[in-house]
Amino acid sequence: MSDTITAQPPEEQPPPLKYDNLQATGALRASWIRDPTQNCPIGPSQLTMQNMTESGWGIRHQKRHFPPDQIYEETVELGLSGEKLYRKIVLWKSGVWRGQYCVHDYTLKTGPGVIFATDSSRPNSAYWAQIAQAIYQDEHPMEDLKYVFQCNIINPETMLFVQKSLYVAANGLGWPDDRLRVWEEDTAEYQALLGTRLAKGVTYLVLGAFPRGTRRIARIATWGGRYIPYVQMRFDIEKV
Repeated sequence: MSDTITAQPPEEQPPPLKYDNLQATGALRASWIRDPTQNCPIGPSQLTMQNMTESGWGIRHQKRHFPPDQIYEETVELGLSGEKLYRKIVLWKSGVWRGQYCVHDYTLKTGPGVIFATDSSRPNSAYWAQIAQAIYQDEHPMEDLKYVFQCNIINPETMLFVQKSLYVAANGLGWPDDRLRVWEEDTAEYQALLGTRLAKGVTYLVLGAFPRGTRRIARIATWGGRYIPYVQMRFDIEKV
């Protein structure tokens, strides 16, 4: 009598992700926002403008501005004001980054329903999110926030992904491209964009500003500037 060995069907493996680790990271971040039962390292932010002043941050309030030039048309098309009503704030503080002395500085513009991140140096994503929230809610109800723009992106990881992995022939695209492209939630492209360093700050902003499960980043838009082809990004925040 011989033993018969029956081949067992292999366990089903999930299909490979189109954008590998970036997509996996973005999907995880989206789950933190969507599902309050998920373990999440980011809690509500309590930082205020007064806290920053007391802890040694330099803060310069500048006169009211128009929306940033490079995204002016996209701003107005959303129904946001094109007038000179946006508050520009520059913040800075010396510190140590990767063992070396540096100055952390952030430049943001805020107005009803929108945050424009126009410049930053040595940004820590968690701190950027807390600062952006503190600046916005200093003048506006947090629940009114609908859009976050990241302007003239120079972060190497984010630029490389957009220009070399997203805007490629396989997706029917090429860089530079000044047409606005919209990536909806749960698409591979949305998830990969949410996995980038620039999107990390916006994710942390949503997690720190709103009870989890009450808001979502519904879509991410990308395009190149009309005059200088820097990457521009817009994050649309909606109630669930």
